[in-house]
Amino acid sequence: MTTFFRTMPPDEGYGAPCDDMGGGRAGVPVVDPGPVTPALVKSAGRVLQILEFFDEIQRDAKVQEIATRLNFPQSSTSVLLKCLVQMGYLDHDKVNRSFIPSPRVALMGTWIDKGPVRNGNLIRMMEDLAARTGETVMLAARNGIHAHYIRVIQTKRATRFHVPQDSRRPVVWSATGFALLSLESDSLIQGLCRRANGEAGAGQPIIDYKRTLAAVAQTRRDGFFISKELVTPGTAAISIALPQGIDWHERPLAIGLSGPLQNFAGREMALVQMMRDCVAQYLKTS
Repeated sequence: MTTFFRTMPPDEGYGAPCDDMGGGRAGVPVVDPGPVTPALVKSAGRVLQILEFFDEIQRDAKVQEIATRLNFPQSSTSVLLKCLVQMGYLDHDKVNRSFIPSPRVALMGTWIDKGPVRNGNLIRMMEDLAARTGETVMLAARNGIHAHYIRVIQTKRATRFHVPQDSRRPVVWSATGFALLSLESDSLIQGLCRRANGEAGAGQPIIDYKRTLAAVAQTRRDGFFISKELVTPGTAAISIALPQGIDWHERPLAIGLSGPLQNFAGREMALVQMMRDCVAQYLKTS
């Protein structure tokens, strides 16, 4: 039987990695009021990437796998993992030398959300939709000028396009973006188009806000948007906006399907109906 340990005594080498985090009682992390350095920001970002990595794979993992997947130096990855064990955010299996998030991580955000997020119905809906359609399912929220994939369930098909969790698409020119913007005002959408064009890198096409407004109007009318090679060549996507009131601060959320063009050919409306059925079954906000 695999046994995970949540705290490690100093003589096993787990005390040192967190020594720079500030003084205080043994085992109690203290916020350092000192200046925020680039190194500290980098370490903080890596910690979050490690937690998101576990969220994606949903199993334990060893140092080498984590470092390879995230392209981190193995030595600093080991230090961060040991620090997270000492702080109680990871459990460590000494026999298999693997790590896994502790219940403390699972409980951290339970106070934030309500309804389908907190009771698990949102994730169950995504899992059911992935099983019914056989395609990759994405949950998107707007993050500035991007549609941010905050949760992704990968397809089990052999032929597929991998969509990494935490991916971002232009909110003013993507299927999930149009679904998210269908809940916003036209004036906000025009402002986002101006900002996206202002921040576009060299070689990126300029977005015509009139085309974006037309796509959003179509999404409002139909209740969904189907795209073909809009962002990635060879892929199709379908997205619908989720009912408002799912999370605690009423931000728009959208669900999307993505996969190779041939998987969607002739199935578009059937897939739309499956999405609507799953939303109606799992996401009752009243």
